[in-house]
Amino acid sequence: MKQIRVDRSFIAADALTEVIAEEYDLDVTGCKLFSKMMRTQDNDHYLLRTGGGEKYVARVYQEGSHLERQEDDYQFELDWLNFLKSRDMPVSYPMARRNGSFLGSVNAPEGLRYYAVFSFANGNPMDLEDLDQLYECGAKMAQIHVVSNDYQGSYKRQPMDLAFLVDRPVARLKRFWGEDPKRADDLDLLLTSAEEARVEIEVLLDNEFESPDSWGPIGGDFHSASTYFDEQNGPTFFNFDLCGYGWRAYDIASFLLNTNLMHTSTEGTEAFIAGYYSVRQLNENEHAAISPFLTIRRIWLTGSFARRRGLVGHTFIAPA
Repeated sequence: MKQIRVDRSFIAADALTEVIAEEYDLDVTGCKLFSKMMRTQDNDHYLLRTGGGEKYVARVYQEGSHLERQEDDYQFELDWLNFLKSRDMPVSYPMARRNGSFLGSVNAPEGLRYYAVFSFANGNPMDLEDLDQLYECGAKMAQIHVVSNDYQGSYKRQPMDLAFLVDRPVARLKRFWGEDPKRADDLDLLLTSAEEARVEIEVLLDNEFESPDSWGPIGGDFHSASTYFDEQNGPTFFNFDLCGYGWRAYDIASFLLNTNLMHTSTEGTEAFIAGYYSVRQLNENEHAAISPFLTIRRIWLTGSFARRRGLVGHTFIAPA
């Protein structure tokens, strides 16, 4: 019988429960796949329930080649989150396995897939019409940036430099769109926008206003959907799969683009920025960099769906 390649698989919930029971001191009595998009780009998340009523989240990362990741990339995320937890930052953090480590792996049909179990973020998704929540979100993001200046991790992680944010996405889009006449205008516009934004950032990186604090560990994908507020209006951030070393201004731009705040609510944008400024003021370069980083974020997102195996699936499945 001929072997066939598998792009995308789901780990059976009962099988994952057995793995977690062997590796963690958690009395897991229920495990169910969260409602999600069935796409090659997405990780799989499972809601875990214990006999004592606690809830956790198990993440099974996608096979690493589509993001060119190695084990250190996953270890960096977990190590940084543990650092943030030690500094009392409101983040969902990884749970230790019985052997003291935080990262496990399973052999899936498409290849090796890593997994981890995280604390559960209680509450409800951020309300983008709640100015107090937006202010608090900005303040906490700035606190994460500030305390992360002290982070001294031993794991390597792909930096979110211009090669990562612009060059590689553009190269992928050239491969995917370059031979399609219908995409010629789109590709030309994207290439022009990418080059202009790249030049703007390079100029800002090479003047007297640049400061070391503008670069460091960032979340990379802060979003209202991954920021939950509890009954006391306190936030918990989760889903740091795109974290790493990068520009703090890019983190701000990513949040503004993810939430579409700049096009929907001037008051909301001002509340978020005011919260951030209450903890950490942007230097002149960082403030000017937000606009080109918005363009760069769009380019990166477009390129993220133009990978070797393309996009598989679009349907919501398995409501939790």
